[in-house]
Amino acid sequence: IPVSNASSGTVAVLVHPDGTEEILKASIPTENGIQLTVDGSATVKIVDNSKGFIDTRNHWAEDAIDFVSARELVYGIGNNLFGVSGEMTRGMVNTVLARLAGANTEGGAKWYDKGTEWAVQRGISDGTNPEQPVTREQLAAMLYRYAGSPAVSGELGFDDADSISAWARDAVRWCVDNGILNGVGGNRMTPQDLARRGQVAAMLMRFLQATV
Repeated sequence: IPVSNASSGTVAVLVHPDGTEEILKASIPTENGIQLTVDGSATVKIVDNSKGFIDTRNHWAEDAIDFVSARELVYGIGNNLFGVSGEMTRGMVNTVLARLAGANTEGGAKWYDKGTEWAVQRGISDGTNPEQPVTREQLAAMLYRYAGSPAVSGELGFDDADSISAWARDAVRWCVDNGILNGVGGNRMTPQDLARRGQVAAMLMRFLQATV
């Protein structure tokens, strides 16, 4: 859909026949508009759903945070803050991916129960330690499984490649090959480092850009 000056916070909204609206989470800003896929005929409107968090201004992940928050994949932490450097739990990532798939994540004894149940049923997560902060390789593995565990080949050239857990190596390789996950300074992957909220936002945006 042609749109002038589309930004990371610009989203497509599907208007259902009963008047209810649904943000199309996989609507992607392009140079000339918004790219999206709909099944059959549909009424769609384009809106700027940017949140304008205080703590993301001039941050390296600002565009990615605008992208994921505008699509209501990841919410702020209150007081107009995103919590850009905060930790993100495994249960939260389960919930985010469930939201991306259009699953209902409301209800459950704990806020992450529905999303975690969804992720376990689809082999994206084993459901353990949902309150534990997610690491870079764990996040890579969850995105890789969400994408259907595509075939990969080749070796990773990072100096600390041997420190990547065996179960995560194909996932990390796939994420690197698709521009979803980058190394850090000194040609290192640091796979067991925590994936901070800003980093998770960036990986989610790149994941959608690479797979939609």
